[in-house]
Amino acid sequence: MTEEQQAIHAALADYASKRLNASTDAGATGAPPNPATSRPTSELQLDLDHVEGRDLHLWSIALVVALTLAAGICGLLLPKLIWNTGELRIDSPYLPQFFFGFIALMVLFNAYVCEQRSLLKRVRNELTRQLLRANAAESVAQIDPLTETLNRRWMESTLHREIRRTDRLHGSLTLMMVDVDEFKAVNTRFGHLMGDRLLQDVARILKKTFRACDSVFRYGGDEFLVIMGDTNEQQAQVALDRLQQNVDRWNEGIGVPGWKLSLSAGYFSYKTGMCMEELISTADRRMYDDKNLRRAQRYGVELAESKPHAGPEPNPMSGSGSRTLRGPL
Repeated sequence: MTEEQQAIHAALADYASKRLNASTDAGATGAPPNPATSRPTSELQLDLDHVEGRDLHLWSIALVVALTLAAGICGLLLPKLIWNTGELRIDSPYLPQFFFGFIALMVLFNAYVCEQRSLLKRVRNELTRQLLRANAAESVAQIDPLTETLNRRWMESTLHREIRRTDRLHGSLTLMMVDVDEFKAVNTRFGHLMGDRLLQDVARILKKTFRACDSVFRYGGDEFLVIMGDTNEQQAQVALDRLQQNVDRWNEGIGVPGWKLSLSAGYFSYKTGMCMEELISTADRRMYDDKNLRRAQRYGVELAESKPHAGPEPNPMSGSGSRTLRGPL
């Protein structure tokens, strides 16, 4: 990477961080964005292409002037070369005026070219900065500021695009919903700051678990959504088992004293002709089935421990059917 590219990336990262802080403050105060300071990326790109066209136009003018001067000199010297085979002499009373006019024309033209190139350079730099800012602002608008995952608004366009891609290539697509169990208890017992940190840790676990080509979104509150392209339900179960292992490592390592992280999850593979809402609702329903099963098992264990002399408790999930997700989280 060249020094210029490094400078561009550094400027982009610096602006993105500042824009993130500004958007967070604006969101807290409810201040709307200023439309006068934000321009669409496509419009900025068109302006930049127009500037490049002006640069080419300037070079075209320089070429025309050079050809005109060359033609004038040839028109002055060619007759002498054709009719006089001996010494080349140019006798004209207007020769000094022609010479000084030529010098003045070259000076004025060079001044014009320098001014125009300086103007084009300033305009190009300004448009480049605005384009970088627009791209950074667009990237920040796609990111949830707390968890640094993609937000729900971007999720809809991404899922629509993946559904169209799956239909076109006749591939596979699986959607997974993930929810933090007993998250309200964390806010109640440890405070909302600890709850925010927990959501950040869950987001890091999810991004560590799934592939780089998978998309992790914060769906709302303590719910996350994962779009897994080219993935069937068997492959999704492998990813779910890997998620369980990462959650276990978190509980053994970082953890929260007196509280154990547990995630409920449900996944569903896309079927041809299914709409986005149906796909999300099916995965969400399976996630809540898993959450209800965990809640029943947890409360059943607590009840059995509180009554050690009582008879065996009945299975809370007897007759409820098979679980969608086999791996406990």
